[in-house]
Amino acid sequence: MNAWEAIVNMLKAEGIDFIFGIGDSSLQLYADKIEGITNVNLRYEGSAPFMAMAYARVSGKPGVCTASLGPGTANLLPGVLEAYSGCSPVVIINAAGSQKTYGMGEFQESDQLAMMKPITKWSARIPYTDRIPWFVRRAFSIATNGQPGPVFLELPYDVSGKTRWELHDVGTPRYVPSRRIRTGGDPALIDEAIKLLVKAKRPVAVSGNGTLQSGASEEFKQFIESLGMPFLTTPGGRGILPETHPLALGVCGYYRTKVGKEVYSDADLVFTVGTRNESFSTHQWRDFPEGARFIQIDIAAEEIGKNWVPDAGIVGDAKLVLRQLTDAIQHGSTAAKDFREMPRVKELLKAKEDFRKEVEAECMVAETPIPAKRAVYELSRVFGQNTILVSENGSQDSWSYCCPYFQVQDGSECVPVAEQTCMGMGVVGAIAAKLARPEKKVVCVTGDGAFQMYMKELPT
Repeated sequence: MNAWEAIVNMLKAEGIDFIFGIGDSSLQLYADKIEGITNVNLRYEGSAPFMAMAYARVSGKPGVCTASLGPGTANLLPGVLEAYSGCSPVVIINAAGSQKTYGMGEFQESDQLAMMKPITKWSARIPYTDRIPWFVRRAFSIATNGQPGPVFLELPYDVSGKTRWELHDVGTPRYVPSRRIRTGGDPALIDEAIKLLVKAKRPVAVSGNGTLQSGASEEFKQFIESLGMPFLTTPGGRGILPETHPLALGVCGYYRTKVGKEVYSDADLVFTVGTRNESFSTHQWRDFPEGARFIQIDIAAEEIGKNWVPDAGIVGDAKLVLRQLTDAIQHGSTAAKDFREMPRVKELLKAKEDFRKEVEAECMVAETPIPAKRAVYELSRVFGQNTILVSENGSQDSWSYCCPYFQVQDGSECVPVAEQTCMGMGVVGAIAAKLARPEKKVVCVTGDGAFQMYMKELPT
């Protein structure tokens, strides 16, 4: 087999089943020859990283995309930037101009590594065909371990063959798939966090994208219920638990609800997990309760204390750290037998029910034209459970982003845009979400501007 066929087989060994691109890249041309991997042929290269990002979010596997060299690679940049902001495991593998003619003006020659390095976790050129397995395995390991993110590989024409079309036979390279490595928290810091949690009277939790990427839904549920702790999510954290959960308060930051704001502002301890506490989810860092203690959990050490200095900062995988904390709580005397019977939770449930009635009255008005919030509210009622909400950026996101108008319910998920908020991701992300979970309903609320940017992908 040639180098590109070998790479496709390595992708298959990594569990990849879709490659996103416009069909003209070396990777996709040879992927068609390998059973078990489907090429998703798009109309525009710029759609590919957005779709890979959405696919990764819903499938739990890295998304793979590709483009031709030069301008094709340049068209990927907005989506790769979004994936970098959203800590999304996206692997991009492209061809590159020949090394021996670099600088001489080969057709579509460009410095692709210089384009990609600022917006990826790792960008590299494969220098020899016998190094292909190492580079592919390394790419997947970097994309998925630690704080996830996009990586970029390029394979020059004169490495893969004598010419662009005369490819070397590389045999059948041995390939060992990458592995995801999880690390728990420092036991001493776990003890510090437990002491703070035990003393707190009005704790509140904020769950981010990292908690979802860790697959920590059950661990997060057990943790908050063991303490009767209300929780909010960042936009990227939506779907960790149903927004109908008794302790759910909706989205934090710019999209916070009235009840969420009241409970959060009154907290004497803030517990964040899997979020970098960036400006969008903190209302430009203004949303921190006065005098509250702070516990921060993140998989990346460099995120601890970056914006708010924690009283206890724990570096570790959200799934493992939450399990450590819950075990410590349940082995002590602080675990709630039934959190619904706690006085604070009873007050919260009443406040939430009153607010639900306010929202219903606000939305169910007989006006023409129909208010945007009512349209979104009705979508939530009709689609209900087992639905994937794909968020879109633009003026309409004031309604479509947030609970209470659209609630992520039981068995449902959310595909958000990241902090760069590129318009059009929702349109193409909805297609990728359906590919990842064909059994689920998919909803995307988009404005006319974002829709027109990427409506060309609807025939995909």
